[in-house]
Amino acid sequence: MSLCKIGFLSACVMTAGGLFLTAPASGYDREVIVKAQKHTDIPTRYVRYSDLNLLHQAGVQTLNRRVKSAVREVCMESAGPNGDFYVEMNCRSSAWGGARPQIDRAVARAQDLAANGFTTMAPVTISISVR
Repeated sequence: MSLCKIGFLSACVMTAGGLFLTAPASGYDREVIVKAQKHTDIPTRYVRYSDLNLLHQAGVQTLNRRVKSAVREVCMESAGPNGDFYVEMNCRSSAWGGARPQIDRAVARAQDLAANGFTTMAPVTISISVR
């Protein structure tokens, strides 16, 4: 058999196999819709802090207030207008759990930069989101 005939025969078999695999098993012709959450649908806020001096407590307190506001916004958006209190509180706890290490890293980077005049730590963008 020539290579062309084998390729054509293979294509026919694969197409026929695909038709059998996609036929409804129950005999009903139903449309199945699968929805996945888009990455862009996840409520997210970015907290800026480039204007703050994180070497001073006042700068860290301001950063924490900004994060608190971002956490509140994200969780209210995630829970919806009539969100359940416990769902929102759980969201806030989770969001703060993700934010604290980012805040700590930003402060550590500021301290490293002040102590050495340079730092090997990458800049941190503090992002607050709900998964």
